[in-house]
Amino acid sequence: MGNRYIVKQNNITPTAGNDILTVLSITGRRGRVVMVEVGGRGTTSASQQIEVGRSTGGTTGGGALTPGKYDHTDQPAAAFTYDTTWSAQPTLDTHTHALVWNALGGANRLIPPKGSGLEFRGAATPEQISIRASAGVTFQAMTVTAVIEED
Repeated sequence: MGNRYIVKQNNITPTAGNDILTVLSITGRRGRVVMVEVGGRGTTSASQQIEVGRSTGGTTGGGALTPGKYDHTDQPAAAFTYDTTWSAQPTLDTHTHALVWNALGGANRLIPPKGSGLEFRGAATPEQISIRASAGVTFQAMTVTAVIEED
């Protein structure tokens, strides 16, 4: 087991079809998403949905944030980064995991089976993971948190 880090977008209203956050690997490193949690902070009852999956490309990522240490304060800084904006969105894989919840305080969580995770590697072409607002949804405020393990 590697070190775990936490990333978050708090109290945001995403745009349908856009990444809420994109986890970017660093060459020569490997990581995995071990938990994604979403919670509604809306004002009315409405179905909401995001997608979690692999993606490629994207142009001019921005809004980069530094992951927080999750396990303990003396672990090293994370090698991966995550962006919160793109001038052109990454291309999301066709098959993704959907998280559905109610905007009025509902919640949902993705926890892969024990011993696994949605893995990404810093290969010749580094892999990335997108957490994206699904198309066809009128979004209300929400919070998204992910725990990432890095080797």
